[in-house]
This record gives sequence, C-alpha cells and structure tokens, in this order.
Amino acid sequence: MKRYISYLCTAAVMLTALFTLSVFEAAANNDELITIKHRLGETKVKKNPEKVVIFDIGSLETYHELGIPVAGVTNSVPAYLSEYKSDKYAKLGSIKGPDIEALTAFAPDLIIISGRQSSAYDPLAMIAPTIFLGVDTKDYWSSFETNVRHIAKIHGKEAMAEQKLATLRQKRDLVTEKTKDDTNKGFTILHVRGGHTSYGSGSRFGFIHDVLGVRQALTDLDDTTHTGHRFKVGDGLVEKANPDYLFLIDRDSAVGGEKKPTDELLSAELKATPAYKNGKVVTLPGNIWYVSGGGLISVDKKITDVGEQLYGLRF
Repeated sequence: MKRYISYLCTAAVMLTALFTLSVFEAAANNDELITIKHRLGETKVKKNPEKVVIFDIGSLETYHELGIPVAGVTNSVPAYLSEYKSDKYAKLGSIKGPDIEALTAFAPDLIIISGRQSSAYDPLAMIAPTIFLGVDTKDYWSSFETNVRHIAKIHGKEAMAEQKLATLRQKRDLVTEKTKDDTNKGFTILHVRGGHTSYGSGSRFGFIHDVLGVRQALTDLDDTTHTGHRFKVGDGLVEKANPDYLFLIDRDSAVGGEKKPTDELLSAELKATPAYKNGKVVTLPGNIWYVSGGGLISVDKKITDVGEQLYGLRF
C-alpha cells in the first residue's frame, strides 16, 4: 500500500510539473514577438494579437480570407465586406481619419494602416504597435505577397496564405499568357464628376500594365503619380493615345454617387477611339479599384475583371 501511495504521489508531482510547464510554454508563445519591417518603420508585434484594428481595406480582405478575427474597422467598408458593418466590430474613425481618442480607449493590440492613414502613423504607434501594409505601386505584386505573408506570420496562417497566393499567381499567369503576344494598347482612366484622369505604369492603377502586362497607349506623360494626369476635351490627349483598349474606373459610384451607364461616363472623344468602336471598353468597379486594391479579394477580382472582359477567360 505504501508503495502504491508513493507511486500516486510521484505521478501527481510529474503531472503537476508537466501542466505547469505547458502553462509557461503557452504564456511564452503568447508573448512571442515578431518583427515586421514595413515602409514606415520596423515594428514588434505580439504573436496572435487578439484586438486587431484595420484601416486598410486590402488588409481587411486578407484577414477575412484567412479566417482571422478582427476587432475594429473604419466607419464604412465596401459592400463586398458588408459583415464588418455589424456592431460586432468597433468603428474607430474614417478611412482618412482614425479616431485617436476612441482608439486610445479601445486599447488594441495591433493597428494596420495604408496610404490614406499614413500621416497618422506616429500618434497611432503611440497607442499600439502599428504597421503599414499598403502596396508599393512601383513593385505591386511583390509588395502584395509580402503584406499577405506578414499577416499570415503574425497569426500562424502561413500554409493557407501560400495556397491562396499560389492560386492567384496561376490566375495572373493565365492573363499574362494572353497579354505577352497582344500588341494592342490600353488607356486607363478614372472618371470623377464628369472629368477624366489618366494613369499609367507605376501609378495607383498601374496593375493593368505592371502585373497583367497590357501595353500602354501613352508612355511619355507624367501619369504615374497618385493624382494621375487630368485631361480635358480638346487637349489632344485622347487623340494621341488612340487606345485599342479603354479601362474605365468610376470613382463617383464608389463613394456613394449614382451608378451611371458606361456611355454616360465617356466623352465624345473617348467614344471616337478604336477601343469604344470595337467594344473594348473594360469597366472596372470603383469599390475594388479605387477604394480598395491590395488584398486577397481585390487582387483576385482585378485579375478576373481584365481576364474575363478583355480575353473572355473563365477562371
């Protein structure tokens, strides 16, 4: 009996030690820090942060696709992410103006921003670890994949992220197989309240040329900036471009304005181009191309928009 009791005591001690060790290991894992290098600095982030606040819509897409919980978002989100309109998610400021007071009270573990919030980086970083995950338009695809991998690493979703990235690369390559031998040239424009602005390689809408490989109708204009090159009727720009393909993004409908038929968004000059005459006007949804643009959902949609409308691909 004494031997049996001694055995039980020894077993109990061993189980207690194992339990204590597992608790310490779990605590250590919860306190593990990951260093994220981004365009605005270098930030140490706790592994698996619980209260994540996201202002970058592209990052919100990636969290959604990887099944990672989110605690707070901007006051408004695109319709295709409508579940985040729920009161379940804290609303902590506009896409251009984070609410510093509300964020301080909310005490998040991680804040994710992009270009529209970059000016608030310093005050945000004082509240919680803050990382910038906007895409680099001069190196779009690489920066997009890096951002997805940052999110995956923070939350232990590496395998799922790599699978989704591989699928997107396959879709992208189906389009570039078409564009590599296509000598037709495209002209990308943003419609804003009756006016038009052109964008080229390296710009915020350069995805069409830089990732998908569509040739540009014009390469000698300063249209690679964030603001693009605004043109007017009669200035000769459209006639000079004379595009075979016209890519049209409507900002108005993306920010609450009326959604109008494509013909109402084009000037007479644009309707005189080979693109319009040959039915090669590719309409691109503003909520994807203008509001968002750098996450797993929008990158997929961008590839699909061009591949289906321009080449009739079915993914």
